[in-house]
Amino acid sequence: MRGVKQAGRGVLALAAAMAITGCGGSGGGMVPMQQISVSLSASTVVVPQGGMPAYLQINIKSTSETALVSFEALPAGVKVTYAASDTNPSGLLTFTATASASTGTTMPIIMVNSANQTAMVKFTLIVSAKSMTGAIYQPST
Repeated sequence: MRGVKQAGRGVLALAAAMAITGCGGSGGGMVPMQQISVSLSASTVVVPQGGMPAYLQINIKSTSETALVSFEALPAGVKVTYAASDTNPSGLLTFTATASASTGTTMPIIMVNSANQTAMVKFTLIVSAKSMTGAIYQPST
């Protein structure tokens, strides 16, 4: 009878330890998800009206190999295409402006959805008169 009581106490102690630390033993719970981030190779893009395209590298850090990229506040007449690399969601943005796109400066937002998370980045977009060629503006430091 004494052996049964000691065995019962051992089971009770084990159950109490599991309740305190959780079944995994570490008490850590869920592993935190890595936040996605998005950045651009330059903060300003100059796109000529009806002219050549301008290019900008988009860098997306995510645990997923795919991303949905969308744009807010693009001026009328400006189109952007996104081409991801083969192995990760980072890639190339190609900007074009029609001949009728209004010249001027705007601050569009790029929204990136990847791994069930959303990140965004603002940039400066300049639509120039069509005499200029497509360019990425990178101020000197």
